[in-house]
Amino acid sequence: MTVLRLGFEPLKCVACGLCETVCSLNRDSTLTPMSSSIILHVEDKADYFGLVLKTQDEGLVVARPEGQGGEQGAGSSGPGAKPILLREPCDLCGGDPRCVKVCPTGCITVVV
Repeated sequence: MTVLRLGFEPLKCVACGLCETVCSLNRDSTLTPMSSSIILHVEDKADYFGLVLKTQDEGLVVARPEGQGGEQGAGSSGPGAKPILLREPCDLCGGDPRCVKVCPTGCITVVV
């Protein structure tokens, strides 16, 4: 059985928010990023964008321009940790991740 996961290249992120939007639409049939399993992380620094994904197996996956890392469990901190811990983990849209399809820069990819 092939295991899929999402890969990130945060330096390609332009902070468009389409990944959050399509995730929420897939989950709740509404356009509300508050139900998304992925959130955009923007710091006060100019052009600093990253993504935080809640996964079933890896906990939080934090993709920052400095690199990608995982943070486990409810004790995690970092960008977006509190709001995203309350959300459902990513289900990869049943094996066909929509965030990958809508990402205009190829920041989000499927890794096998």
